[in-house]
Amino acid sequence: MRHSIRSRIDSRQLNPALRFSACFCSSLALAAFCWGPALAQDSQQGAQDLEKVQMEPPMQTIQIEAERQTALDAEAMTVSETPDAGPDRKHRSVIVGLGPFIGPVYDGSRKSKVRPFPYVDMRGLFDGRVFVSSLDGLGVNLVRAGPLRAGVVINQSDGRNSGDDSHLKGLPDIGTAGQAGGFVSYTFKPFAVEAKVDRRIGSDPGTRASLGASYGAAPIPDLHLSLSADLTWADSNYQKTFFGVTPAQAARASADGNALRAYAPRSGLSTVGLASAGVYQLGGHWALVARVGLHDLIGPSGKDSPLTQRTFQPNFALGALYKF
Repeated sequence: MRHSIRSRIDSRQLNPALRFSACFCSSLALAAFCWGPALAQDSQQGAQDLEKVQMEPPMQTIQIEAERQTALDAEAMTVSETPDAGPDRKHRSVIVGLGPFIGPVYDGSRKSKVRPFPYVDMRGLFDGRVFVSSLDGLGVNLVRAGPLRAGVVINQSDGRNSGDDSHLKGLPDIGTAGQAGGFVSYTFKPFAVEAKVDRRIGSDPGTRASLGASYGAAPIPDLHLSLSADLTWADSNYQKTFFGVTPAQAARASADGNALRAYAPRSGLSTVGLASAGVYQLGGHWALVARVGLHDLIGPSGKDSPLTQRTFQPNFALGALYKF
């Protein structure tokens, strides 16, 4: 009797649980029947979308590659008379080159000299704020507001070897020195303008300021040209270093058979320059570059110097470029 009562009680307690389990399983089956196809379709669509995203290159990658492809295009502007008005690249590009450069032994010389011209132009460092160039030096763009740029540069200021020209006999050499300065450039394609100030640092200090303008064009897809002009002013210290002759130097030069008079130039306009540069692309990495420049000593400090043999001075450069 006790066993019979216990069995009936257990049976009555289990019936609600069994009924709940049956209802729950039925609900799951119905949901799977109703939503299963939709879930499978969504899963398939999600896989297709993921595959599509993986196959398509990001927009940023496309922009970086396009910027690098046009890096050689802008070199015609970079090798012009307004190098700081050249390209402003946010992504890294490295261009190297080599070729001969033919120019006067010194400003005012009648004699020309051929020397190697190694070329390096690195842009887009540190998100485009830093650049390194054999022409511009090491620079930092402090202001980048659309077409307006301004920054500071550190470069090398060339000197002069008195043994390169007999007209310098008896005069001391002028050593290579450091140079620091700043620039402001504004680009409104195809034109660009630039103003800059450079200070020669060392035993022969001096300051120069210049204003330049450039025009760029591409008559055919692979040929990129630039035409530029600049006007330079120099202070009296700079003029005395490169065009002046002290009484002691004049006496020493005359004793060595080089009759020179003492001369103390003043500050003023120094040179006016014109330049034309061209870059012809040979595929995606190689290019040929050519540059022709003309400088004229227009100020009295340079024209009247006893060291000046010719005021009108051409220069030429020809070489090959490679873009990494």
